[in-house]
Amino acid sequence: MSKKKKNVQTSKKEEISMEELRKPWIQQRTGMIVISIISVAMMVLVTAQIVMGSGEWGRGLLWGFLFGASIWFVFYGMNWFHSLFRPKPPKNDNPKDQK
Repeated sequence: MSKKKKNVQTSKKEEISMEELRKPWIQQRTGMIVISIISVAMMVLVTAQIVMGSGEWGRGLLWGFLFGASIWFVFYGMNWFHSLFRPKPPKNDNPKDQK
């Protein structure tokens, strides 16, 4: 009997820990600010490296923009990928509509 009770208790702990893991670590606004800062920093770094190396501003700005945009591409791509496997539940605002 005691073994069965221990198994039930451990499974409840696992469910709680999985729910905790699925919660966001930071707020969405804070995440967007961090991604913006990182993408701009990457743009500036890549542009500066290319301009210092070859002296071509056009090529430097182009590659800087591409590297900065790639961060946003990965962010939105991963959001889309995760939405395929965990779609949002439908919302019913009016409880009278439910039949």
